[in-house]
Amino acid sequence: MQNALTEPKVINFSDDEFSREIVPGVAHMKHTFGNDTSVALFKVAKGKGTSFPNVKHSHGEEVAIQLKGTSMLYANGKEYIIREGELIIVPGGLEHSGIFSDDEESLLLAIATPPREDYGNPTW
Repeated sequence: MQNALTEPKVINFSDDEFSREIVPGVAHMKHTFGNDTSVALFKVAKGKGTSFPNVKHSHGEEVAIQLKGTSMLYANGKEYIIREGELIIVPGGLEHSGIFSDDEESLLLAIATPPREDYGNPTW
């Protein structure tokens, strides 16, 4: 993880440049870290949402905000649909997975605490 923040960090969401392809031809991500959080923006291409890996995982608490499109989160045997303009809070340690709608391009902003070091080096 990067050095600790000692002053505010401004992030530009309008930048369309996604530097990290996480699923070839399907999804891109850019992310950064705060001292106690990680922030990631996922972009999934229209028609490719169900090609996003539906892998179960758990980590600290996460807030996910659907900026564009629709996504589905699966946890405790239930499906949670998150539509554009909605957010979901996932409790820490809860095993979950998710996919995106094929009907439209999706943008999902995820903020997790503690930081998701598995995201690797910051791309913002």
